[in-house]
Amino acid sequence: MINSSIKHSLFSWLLLASHFAIADEGRVVDEFTVKANINAVWDAFTTSAGLQSWVAPLADIELKVGGKWRANYNLNGTLGDESTVVNTILSYDPMRMLSIKATGFPAGFAYEEAARETWSIFYFNPISATETQITIVGLGYTDSEQSKQMRSFFKPANEFSMAQLKQALEQQERPQESEQK
Repeated sequence: MINSSIKHSLFSWLLLASHFAIADEGRVVDEFTVKANINAVWDAFTTSAGLQSWVAPLADIELKVGGKWRANYNLNGTLGDESTVVNTILSYDPMRMLSIKATGFPAGFAYEEAARETWSIFYFNPISATETQITIVGLGYTDSEQSKQMRSFFKPANEFSMAQLKQALEQQERPQESEQK
């Protein structure tokens, strides 16, 4: 049985939807708005400190095509051990888009075969100076039983992850708003 910390750490590559909106069988899309400026959102996704604020306590990123986004929820672990999730950066357009693919899975992950076929694209759109819309597109899903089970497995983890992101970003914004008054 995969423990809940692995479930939450795997979200980083499968962060897809609090309510799955399937446009077609291989695509899952979600949109949400955070009360944070585009710079804070971009930093949350593309810096080690940003990832540590909402993804996992042990996280790092090398922002370049082919670079790695690693996360580990095991506080007694280390990045690179058997409980680390590794994503490879496929592409990015600064402040606009980031795409990743899971390429390393924790020991015992039941959906590795299905997960190897998927990738995620994060689109960032500033709505105002203090709000950003994030659109997450998950691609590569199939109608295989394992792919369907994987989507069901991650739904609660994705909801948790999006709430963590919002909380981390909105807490960062509050001190800045107070300073401006």
